Amino acid sequence: MKHQLICNNHSTRLLLIFAGWGMDAGVFAGLSRSGYDIMVVWDYTSLHIDWNCIAQYDEVCLLAWSLGVYAATKTTHAINYKITRRIAVNGTTHPIDDRLGIPVDTFYGTLAGLNEASLRKFQRRMCVDREDYARFCAHLPQRPVDELINELQAVADSLILCVPGVTEWDMAFVGRDDRIFPPINQRRAWLEAGVEVRILNCGHYPDFERIIAEHFIDKVAMEQRFGRGMATYSANATVQSEVIDRMMVMLRNSNILKGMQNRVSEVLEIGSGSGLLTRRIVDFAPKALLTLWDMAADKPEGLPETTRMLKCDAEMQIHRIEPESFDCIFSASTMQWFNSPRHFLEGCSAALKPGGCAVLSTFVEGNLHQIKNLTGSSLPLLRPDELLRMAGEHFDIVASSVYERDLDFDSPLDVLRHLRLTGVNSLGDGQETARALTIAKHYPMMLDGRFHLTYRPMILILSKK
Repeated sequence: MKHQLICNNHSTRLLLIFAGWGMDAGVFAGLSRSGYDIMVVWDYTSLHIDWNCIAQYDEVCLLAWSLGVYAATKTTHAINYKITRRIAVNGTTHPIDDRLGIPVDTFYGTLAGLNEASLRKFQRRMCVDREDYARFCAHLPQRPVDELINELQAVADSLILCVPGVTEWDMAFVGRDDRIFPPINQRRAWLEAGVEVRILNCGHYPDFERIIAEHFIDKVAMEQRFGRGMATYSANATVQSEVIDRMMVMLRNSNILKGMQNRVSEVLEIGSGSGLLTRRIVDFAPKALLTLWDMAADKPEGLPETTRMLKCDAEMQIHRIEPESFDCIFSASTMQWFNSPRHFLEGCSAALKPGGCAVLSTFVEGNLHQIKNLTGSSLPLLRPDELLRMAGEHFDIVASSVYERDLDFDSPLDVLRHLRLTGVNSLGDGQETARALTIAKHYPMMLDGRFHLTYRPMILILSKK
């Protein structure tokens, strides 16, 4: 396999794109994502790659397209510990299959009849319309047909190799009008694998820029926003404060930590921020040895001297610590900022001692829906059932709760001010100003003459299996 860095932001995070058959790095020219470098992998004539090319990165997010899904499945074992989010687009882990991939006759018919003319026809079939095709032709891959024939044959030959595949994909996108990988086969393959499927209104060639902007978290911008909002967060984060109140009530009612108040326990809080939850933990279990992780905040004042503080990316740090290090893990309104909640929950389970528990809250699909409806901008939030399913892979669900909390404001500018003072806005990817103007001009007023903003939190009390 070949690889090329196409966007260098000198980041510690990498977006790794596995291209489709017949592609090269030029197809993705111009793509960027704040907070990430971008590398493209292509040419599956050989499935060998020297992963020293990503040695400098702390976190890797994977986006695989078409036959690249199969190639990524077979080749990313060695870097699995660095990968958080995995997204598949218009491909499956079964590239040649009448039920789960490209039908056998179609694949081998393409291989047998491949020439310059049939290649152009294939490329047109990748695209929905002329505009789509023009967008593709602007970055047409520069590879000879003989090389593409060898690549297709190599993919067919490699299927006989008994190499285990990576199965833990976070999400699969299926183009409604894909004429290369039949959508019905894609959907069947991913549903059988237990992977969430989202339908895109596109052909085989999708809008990569939009997928990248909407489904990979810009953690650098997140850190900056929360850093700026730290001084004003506590006074303005009324919903987040209410969530913590509910978390503690649910925790006491569950009796899962009965007796913890009177013994020394190892407790980890992830996303400690200004200390709203931290102080409640100290009140609940004053003898606990408390460890705090946060990307932007310093140690809050007034905590016991034994409290330890580490500035870090918790999504990565949870996989670096010794297994069975903590009796309990707390986290409030943080998990929605992680690339892969599934990967994070797996790490929490490993970090907990036998019988340990996790007390978590996050925001789920429908959160700040007024902002998303107006700007199209939102975090890639999960549905409650998706989150419960992920948690259930490693934990017993002791208790869960989902609810909505409506805030209302005098004006759209007050909505924007609230988002800024709490740091919770999701107006990123370099279009903050334009989207803020859209909100200021077009935010809908309700029948009561007010401007509403809806939060949708979910609380989970979990016990390690």
